Amino acid sequence: MLVIAAQPFDAHAQGKIVSRVKAKLVSFDGMVLTLQPVPSAQTPSEQRKGAPLSVSIMPDTRYVSSDPATFDALKPGAYAGAAVEPRGQGLRATDVYLYADALRGSGEGRFPDGGRLLVNGTVSAVKPAVGKEDSSFTLHYHGAVLTQVAKGQALCEGRATPAPYASPLACEADATIDVLPGTSVRALTMGDKSLLVAGATVTVSVAQLPDGKSVTPGVVVEKNPTVEKPPSNP
Repeated sequence: MLVIAAQPFDAHAQGKIVSRVKAKLVSFDGMVLTLQPVPSAQTPSEQRKGAPLSVSIMPDTRYVSSDPATFDALKPGAYAGAAVEPRGQGLRATDVYLYADALRGSGEGRFPDGGRLLVNGTVSAVKPAVGKEDSSFTLHYHGAVLTQVAKGQALCEGRATPAPYASPLACEADATIDVLPGTSVRALTMGDKSLLVAGATVTVSVAQLPDGKSVTPGVVVEKNPTVEKPPSNP
């Protein structure tokens, strides 16, 4: 998700993304996010002590809302993606993302990110669960390079690049991804600063400018399902 949120950021011109932090938003004063990191296996050791982080937004920071969705929302022609891991000769989703049309084409390809393997592309087929068979969907994507994996076999990898700059080795391929029951499915839509309310769970790309200031090119804000309270007894 952060690949999408941070895409416009020019790391060479403005700074270098040094971490992606999942946190609770303590406060936002219109310019600076105060974050309480949520510890995980991927959290950098220096951030596991629980000290709040201060990260500034920029004029071109992107805000993405991440809302709960269901596998049924995946339709052929939609732009989608998944964090995946090997499953036999195929791939299994650990998370599935359905992107709004405004995000179509962002982060296209098959590439590692933050210790995970991401695949983003256009949905070409959807197969609901039948009997003991799991659900699955197929993504058609463009990559950046063909990597030889065996004699006579090559794998289309990397992030797609804009046509004027595409490598002669640019490629396209299909990835069929299994989706087991209970796999997280999230719908991603563009938002604005109004998403930044205290208590929200956020994932933030943190970049460091040459002067040492921490800024963010992109913030993903998670929204949870609304749970209706049962009516009280009269």
